[in-house]
Amino acid sequence: MNSTVPQEPAALPQYWSLLRRRWRWVVWGILAALAATTVFLLVRPPVYRSQATVFIRTPGDVSRVIDGGDSYAKARGRTYAALATSPDLAAVVVGDLAVTADPVRFAERISASSRTGTVLIDIAVTGPTSDETTRTAKVFLTDYAALVRTLESVPGSQVPRAELVVVNQPSRPEREVAWGIPIYAIVAAAALIGAVLGAGAAVARRLLEPESEPEPAIEAEANR
Repeated sequence: MNSTVPQEPAALPQYWSLLRRRWRWVVWGILAALAATTVFLLVRPPVYRSQATVFIRTPGDVSRVIDGGDSYAKARGRTYAALATSPDLAAVVVGDLAVTADPVRFAERISASSRTGTVLIDIAVTGPTSDETTRTAKVFLTDYAALVRTLESVPGSQVPRAELVVVNQPSRPEREVAWGIPIYAIVAAAALIGAVLGAGAAVARRLLEPESEPEPAIEAEANR
């Protein structure tokens, strides 16, 4: 093994000198990583996302309390958000869509989050095509509201204690390029990884080279 490449922390400038001479390795690493990322994004199955917002309304007996049922609705927010991703609800949606799908896997296409301090729940639905995503979002919201209404029904009362009202209809599905991550962040991460791999390859190549006379720059650094 070549002993001219230093192993001590004090020799870091020599590694920097090595990378400056072999800068092409770093560039090749960056280009290779960017090319691999581009190919992966192009061959990745398309994913479309549609978003909607529902409002938790309390038309029943809890609306007569001092805050008009606001605290009751807020307390239900997280529960309803968790309920949105239930495989049981997904099974109902799959049945209404008349498609063949595993409810557990189908539920992974749904995400929901309650806005802190509000009675709003943001819903996101994904799908392989724009049309299927739109249809799924509409059917899901109908079944979701029906389930909540059933759970909040009070015997002897014609109105539930709480119900969901869609305030923002499902948006036009947009294709996700990189899991919702900004494309510039994906490119920057790929370039950084490529640079690290390229630099590592350059150093490894230097270590595996047959032992020879020290390169001028390294010899100059060592004699300082």
